[in-house]
Amino acid sequence: MTLPAPAAYKVRARNLAPDSANKIHDDDVARQFGFSGALVPGVDVFAYASHPFVAAWGLDFLSHGRLAARFRRPVYDGDEITVSVVVSSEGPTEVVVAGADGEPRALGQASERSSDETDLSRFVTTPARPTLLPTGPEPLPLGPLGSIEEPVDVARHDAYLAGIDESVPIYREENVAHPGALMRLVNDLLVRNVDLGPWIHTASDATFLAPARLPALLTADGIVTAVFERNGHHYVEYDALVRCEGVAVMAVHHTAIYRLASS
Repeated sequence: MTLPAPAAYKVRARNLAPDSANKIHDDDVARQFGFSGALVPGVDVFAYASHPFVAAWGLDFLSHGRLAARFRRPVYDGDEITVSVVVSSEGPTEVVVAGADGEPRALGQASERSSDETDLSRFVTTPARPTLLPTGPEPLPLGPLGSIEEPVDVARHDAYLAGIDESVPIYREENVAHPGALMRLVNDLLVRNVDLGPWIHTASDATFLAPARLPALLTADGIVTAVFERNGHHYVEYDALVRCEGVAVMAVHHTAIYRLASS
């Protein structure tokens, strides 16, 4: 069966984290780092980017699809953004998240079926308690992060869907967790393991392995695979695996600036 082509999607972005411990989502602090206001979280920009593909491909996409996004420019509260999709018969579908001015805010690729077999053996299988690592002059160590867990009920998830103006029926009809909600847990791996100041999520490459049915206990394991410095910013890359009641539902390669240059 030929699946329908994903259609473009327009949405008004909202900053759902003004009271977050990550003060890059606070207007005053964000301006200190050169931004015009608080940043909309990257996980929510990722959520907007996923809409055309879940709308077109449904559970197929959430069972074995892939979505990768790099966040190039800030998205601010109230920005009208458009997710454009260019389908190719020879490779992944191209994704552009642009503002009203047409400038790309994020670029990425998506596919209905991931071409790679995800190796889950490298992830921690015995949960370890998070240990809050300082972000001093020494780089973050490579290796496992402490495992985290989060119970999620349907009411809480419905509130998130309303917050991002998600209209795809499958989430409410099937009680399936949104990719943005799962990605929040991947962010939390860093938050609960590292003593962070203001920080910025810069990219994610996610492979979906199975739908996450709610209510459920979600867990995440992670492994720091690289740390590096660029233009004074300190970056971390880590692989994360999200499970729903023990079943692997999403594997992610995640990138963030964990220490900003002027901090």
